[in-house]
Amino acid sequence: MAVEQLTYPQWTEYRKKSGLDPLGMQNSSINLYQRLLPGISNVTLRIRYYGFYAWLARVYAEQNGGTKQNSWKSFLRRAEALYALTSQQSGGESGVAGILWAAKKMPDSENEPIHFAENADPGGSGQPYLQQAWGVFGAAYGSQLYEIGVLSEATEHDIPVPSTQIGEGLAKAFEADLGNIPARFVASIQEGTATVNDLQSFEQIIPSNIGEDTEERQIYEDMLFGKTLTRPDDISRRATLHLILRGAAHLKTSPTVDQLRWLWYAGMNDDGEPFPLADDALEGQRQCWWVYQSNDLLHFSYETLLKFALDTLASYPAGTTLRALLERCVADIEDGAPLWPGTWQEFCDQNPPAANAGSEEDESSDFFLSDEARPGGGDAGTCTAQNAWAALRLIAVVMQRTATAPDLLKENLGKLDPRGFHSLITETAFFAGLGKENFTQTLVRLIEERVIKRHLWVAHRKFRYQGDYTFLIDADEGLIRLRATAGPVFTNPRLGPAIRFLEDLHLIDEDGLTAAGERLVAPA
Repeated sequence: MAVEQLTYPQWTEYRKKSGLDPLGMQNSSINLYQRLLPGISNVTLRIRYYGFYAWLARVYAEQNGGTKQNSWKSFLRRAEALYALTSQQSGGESGVAGILWAAKKMPDSENEPIHFAENADPGGSGQPYLQQAWGVFGAAYGSQLYEIGVLSEATEHDIPVPSTQIGEGLAKAFEADLGNIPARFVASIQEGTATVNDLQSFEQIIPSNIGEDTEERQIYEDMLFGKTLTRPDDISRRATLHLILRGAAHLKTSPTVDQLRWLWYAGMNDDGEPFPLADDALEGQRQCWWVYQSNDLLHFSYETLLKFALDTLASYPAGTTLRALLERCVADIEDGAPLWPGTWQEFCDQNPPAANAGSEEDESSDFFLSDEARPGGGDAGTCTAQNAWAALRLIAVVMQRTATAPDLLKENLGKLDPRGFHSLITETAFFAGLGKENFTQTLVRLIEERVIKRHLWVAHRKFRYQGDYTFLIDADEGLIRLRATAGPVFTNPRLGPAIRFLEDLHLIDEDGLTAAGERLVAPA
């Protein structure tokens, strides 16, 4: 299974929808990883933006002091555009908003002025560096800056201000690390112009240039690892970040998201080497991520069955009945199955969980089955009966694993409203009621009740309450027809940005933990 470590959004197209959650099951995984890694999101790509915005808020308060939203918006957007230009000039820094615009905006001559105000000011005459009205601050960082405690709300106006606990010190440390850059950078923001020479002189401000032995770096570390604030969210984030550090030490590399997911789920690496955690609190956090991965594997498997049903429906351009589609789907799966069991319990007995869930070689491992279930060619590829069979085997394995930890499931997923959050909790109840039901009829029920009808119910609710038409199936006069196809996809649990943050803070590198990272995980 190939899962990208970090998918950089094309910021100028940020409003495009990237997922429909056709079965209403991804939301339970998302709810869980948000609790396990708060203060970071999938679009907060570089940690230095946290200091950058704290500093901008402080500068604006000191030098402008106005409380009009449009004035703050213009200052903010100009600053972001200048940051993108500086990052582009320094080699095309990744994870910077507006970098694609900046690459096109760069002039041929070093002394030719770059008039970026026209691209940043609301209603400017040039192509916007970003379409979002409030820039990347509004689209990505703003909510996280408040959540993690960098920014606070003022009592007399709506302009953000640095918090006393973190933001004020971070703003000062950010500025102190830049020498004589801040005054010239602010002057360029106010003028709305810069030259290549200016951008070259601003290079120290880009995200990858956080000094190893600076107060700024230490404040980021203390903030992320819950040393400044010790709220429950800060403690949860700290535990997850420590799991990442220990994962880097165990794997002796800067880990990918995929490597961490399977290491924490299996409790061992691909070679079977155990991943020991002597700290009970860290082991408890790993078990929460185990629940997350289990839940994600389940909804991925269900979405694979949906994709298989949709691709099968595509062979009926004039439409067919739901009953005929279900019978065709199950018959095709049976034709390709090596052994057809009599009941669901017999099927589970034929598919016991592998000793190493993350093994890439064991054909019964969760990793191997999830890879086998993925349609060829990604979302656009056709889902075959073989993919569907692998998904069914994966469901059987996941349900057997999670049956041994009902309290852990209840602790992590039990408070979610089962009417709106379908998860391992709701599906455990379904499979527990199967008993010795005929396996063929079980698959008919599974695809009909938990996949097709559930999708129609979810799409109906989205249309009714959000006005979004997300139906993948059209129904007319007793026949159903394919409207569109989707999935399957895994959720993206914020781990990519978190890994990048730790790299930016010189805690992990290509060899695993750095000396600074080793000091951080060493026993007190």
